[in-house]
Amino acid sequence: MKMKKQLTLETDKKTAKEGEFIDIRWHCSMCPDSLMLILDSGDRTDRLVVSDSGSTRIALPNTKGRFHITIEARCGKKKTREEVAVRVLNVRSSKQKAKSKVGRFKLWSEKMHAGWCVFCAQSKYWWLSQKKWQKALWMILFALWLGLMTLSICKTTSGNLAAEKAATAYIIK
Repeated sequence: MKMKKQLTLETDKKTAKEGEFIDIRWHCSMCPDSLMLILDSGDRTDRLVVSDSGSTRIALPNTKGRFHITIEARCGKKKTREEVAVRVLNVRSSKQKAKSKVGRFKLWSEKMHAGWCVFCAQSKYWWLSQKKWQKALWMILFALWLGLMTLSICKTTSGNLAAEKAATAYIIK
């Protein structure tokens, strides 16, 4: 007499294109304490607590070749697992690749904007936490720095002008 499997996991496809939907079905006949569905794309792992039997439909993400689906049942200290791997075919065209580069720039710019907002908020908090004499000291230091920068820029340009006049006068004589 052959014993029936206590934990089963099935998908409707073994190979699919990225973005395509696949159906996942599972059944557990051993009344587990917990039953978890684990979806692993290689970049990201999602863990979902599920009922003893059921099904779900998911879209395959952009993965590095394989998408692993695991069902894990725990009964006391005993752990049982069943795994299925779906091969994901990458179907992005050159236009889609170009769009993804624009998408990466957009993600980078959003990340930089978020970082700038955090910096501004922290600076504002820092400024509000300063005492009056500290604020006055920072303003004096800033004014001094600004004055020195202005002086160095003006001196450089006027110094160059004087040197040019002297060179021109020498050539004319």
